[in-house]
Amino acid sequence: MKPRQQKALKALAVLVAFCFAQIYVNAALPVPAPGAVPQQLTARLITKNNQPITVNGNSVGTGGTILTGATIETPEQVSAVIDLGSAGTIEVEPGSKITVDFDANGNVRVKVVRGCAMTKKKSNIIDNVMEVYTDSDSIKTDKDRKNAGGCILPNGQLGSFPGAGIGGATVAGVVVGGAIGGITIAELTRGKTTSGSAPQTGF
Repeated sequence: MKPRQQKALKALAVLVAFCFAQIYVNAALPVPAPGAVPQQLTARLITKNNQPITVNGNSVGTGGTILTGATIETPEQVSAVIDLGSAGTIEVEPGSKITVDFDANGNVRVKVVRGCAMTKKKSNIIDNVMEVYTDSDSIKTDKDRKNAGGCILPNGQLGSFPGAGIGGATVAGVVVGGAIGGITIAELTRGKTTSGSAPQTGF
């Protein structure tokens, strides 16, 4: 056999071996289950009497999706709830302005620019932290505190939360998917809550 033919056969053998190696590696990789999708935290909006509020300058009503980093404003007489699945909920009072940030682990930060906001965990379903803060004050949930929030005062501190909200309204069929799983909102109850003990900063 001529040297040129030998070189060609060696090159072909290397190519074939490489192809078989690629097939083996691909076959060894786990195959996602049919219909499986990456989990992510999704926030859904629920407004009083399905009236619209403003999200990033746009009019949005019940069922709208809220993304992290959103700026939310409620008009007078219209309250709202942001449901974050297993992470918990954020209640926003009428005449309020907040910004909302959250991550895939269910950690939530709400800055109150105007008005009132309250975060509520869902009974230790996940180990997350929910914080409400201003430029000069902050309060967050912990193992003993499931709710955190309040109303911004003239001095920038957080005062008590009135808790009028979407009281007594039954909201069925709003299903929220997410990194921590979906949940159907059944009922949001009326009640008065205060911000609790001394504020803490950071997660």
